[in-house]
Amino acid sequence: MEHLISKSIDTSTRPQDIFVELFSQVFGIEKVQLLSPEHPVRDIEGNSRFIDFALKTIEDKFAFEIDGLVWHHPEAVTIKQYEDGLLRQNSLVYSGWKIFRWTDRELAEEPEKVKEQLALFLEQISGSLEFDEFLPKQHGELLELRSYQKEALERLAQMRLEGKSIALLPHATGTGKTIISIIDAKLIGGRTLYIAHRKDLLKQTYRKFKELWPEVECGFFMGDEQNLTAHVVIGSIQSVSGQLQKFGKKDFQYLIIDEAHHAAARTYRRILSYFEPDFILGLTATPERADNQSILELFRESAHRLTLREAIEQGDLVPIRCVRVLTNVDLKKIRFNEVQYNQKDIETTIMIPARDRLIVKTYLDHAPGKRAVNFCVNIKHGENLAALYRENSVKADSVSGRLSQSERDRILKDFKMGNIDVLCACDILNEGWDCPEIEVLLMARPTLSKVVYLQQLGRGTRKSPGKEHLLVFDFVDNATRYNAPQSIHRIVGERKYRPGGLVIAPPDIKGQEEELIASGEKPPISLEIGLWTKEYQEIDLFNWQEAIKDMITVNELEIELSTSHGFIKRAIERNEIRPDHILKLGERIYYYFQCDRKEEIRVILNIPKVDKSTLKRMFLEYVREMDISSSYKPVMLLAILDSIDKNGHAKISDVTTKFRSFYLNRVEAGLLVEKGNIRMARVNELDDQDIQQIVLSMPFEKFERRKYLQYDLKNLSNIQFNNILWKQIQQEDIIELRKLCENAIAKYYNDE
Repeated sequence: MEHLISKSIDTSTRPQDIFVELFSQVFGIEKVQLLSPEHPVRDIEGNSRFIDFALKTIEDKFAFEIDGLVWHHPEAVTIKQYEDGLLRQNSLVYSGWKIFRWTDRELAEEPEKVKEQLALFLEQISGSLEFDEFLPKQHGELLELRSYQKEALERLAQMRLEGKSIALLPHATGTGKTIISIIDAKLIGGRTLYIAHRKDLLKQTYRKFKELWPEVECGFFMGDEQNLTAHVVIGSIQSVSGQLQKFGKKDFQYLIIDEAHHAAARTYRRILSYFEPDFILGLTATPERADNQSILELFRESAHRLTLREAIEQGDLVPIRCVRVLTNVDLKKIRFNEVQYNQKDIETTIMIPARDRLIVKTYLDHAPGKRAVNFCVNIKHGENLAALYRENSVKADSVSGRLSQSERDRILKDFKMGNIDVLCACDILNEGWDCPEIEVLLMARPTLSKVVYLQQLGRGTRKSPGKEHLLVFDFVDNATRYNAPQSIHRIVGERKYRPGGLVIAPPDIKGQEEELIASGEKPPISLEIGLWTKEYQEIDLFNWQEAIKDMITVNELEIELSTSHGFIKRAIERNEIRPDHILKLGERIYYYFQCDRKEEIRVILNIPKVDKSTLKRMFLEYVREMDISSSYKPVMLLAILDSIDKNGHAKISDVTTKFRSFYLNRVEAGLLVEKGNIRMARVNELDDQDIQQIVLSMPFEKFERRKYLQYDLKNLSNIQFNNILWKQIQQEDIIELRKLCENAIAKYYNDE
């Protein structure tokens, strides 16, 4: 697993940049876009606060904080500052945030520990990892069971024609709810997942599927019986929710949740938020529960949200038009990480009078008098722009967390009532403020974060009487392909651009506009914004996150091929193989490969193939070689063998204790503990967490990389032997392994 791979960290780098780098090593560089940097929130007293990095799923909200050491020592700060910090943290907890904090020293000096903790905290989460509150939920309806099953099936078909994607079917004894669900799934024809929590119900439904839909394969996913390829999968809630990583989000077109009254349970919510089927049908067996609609609402809350394009095309949000405003501001030399620009660099570069005058002129030329929000780099930028608007006779004001609650509320109310035309803001993105009357957004704050851009965009996409569209002005500064800021075209992947033209709209509306253009007429919108171009312009939509999303990193490739860390990177440097993509971010270089090249690279570099037939032999050969520069590897393997159960699983805490005991026993016996400056030489100074980090970083990672050992994905507090390997290991192999470890330890210390 990549999160266990060491990587040197430049300690002179900003702590926030180090955190982003570590996050990318754990979850992949493309996942960094899910972080929301400097995320604004309100404390319980209404004051504006910021989270260093926020991340949201349907189930949870995570706050990642990086503190200087001074904040961990009350005597080093004033009592008022210390109490203010407590208020801030208590407010986050009260609002449902899960808070994880590290010092800047830990990030710089103990990166492996931070990565281990990140993996432990987040590796089992599921659901949509992005801030999408402004997007509509899936459409749903409570289906009252009719006298005849045919009528119920006809109603389900009609619901889908109406754009609904979720239905809740109350159970009525003898009406055949299971039969209805099976026939309806068969009518759609796609792969189907049926979920329930009782074994007898699963088996009964399996028989009914075989009877009513015999043309397709039907298989179980429960316990040890795990059919991942069947057209119809009958799954237990426990097995499916605990092993979601074995499924793709879009593996199934139809999802049936039986006994849907259990859907409030976390396991059901996890499944609903993970899969993205075309249709979800809930079957509930509690007619005595009067709150059926709340079950439907729970389904809608838990299911993945519609995409921006889906929501607009089906009419839930307004169409979006766009004007791209080119500037000569140069972003090429601005420092950046994968999720944000260096704040000082961006402020110095962006906050210049000429660019601000262009922003105001754009509004005056193309949208005068329209209700607009101008997104700014910081509070000062917002105040300066508001003053410049007023100098040009535009009713404008700035709003920020610096204002009192009453002053902020007054300004927002004036804007909503039409007393202010342009609102300049930088930190009202996620405070629950909503004003559907917004017609124009001026995106004057360059951001690398898709999350931040979508938050900004969400302020203007709501429908309002008389509002036909949202007009977005994207200010396009001069950047490289790798640090280009987000824009509406990049967000939705729309390469064709016509100034003022529709970027996203329902097909009929967009079609009407295309017909007008084809006939040589100018759409009415051209009169409103004062510009129009008949021909489309092509935009370079290169997005490195998209370019690499289906590729694997060097680290991942080394793990897939069971090689040592750095083996493939050194082959690249020797020009023995060529990567498919090279990503340069600042001083860092990342190499990526297409997944289908794994076998080709294995052959070129003469890497032994690891499969069921070779796994045990290669494992024993690896232990026999026992290439060690410290005692860690054989000591750890003995600790695992001493802690393991009959299924090949061991608690990390037990392995850690036995690992420590080996070195403590040497201390008590007056023997050499470790050579040189190796950390276990100071075993008495290390706590349990230090020892665990040592065990899991190098010795365990070396075995895991070769697929001999792994984490227990059902319980990350355990490690285990590879299941296939463990089934092949005999008692005589255990005896040999112990002997090999003992000999390696004796040889290591005798060589001193």
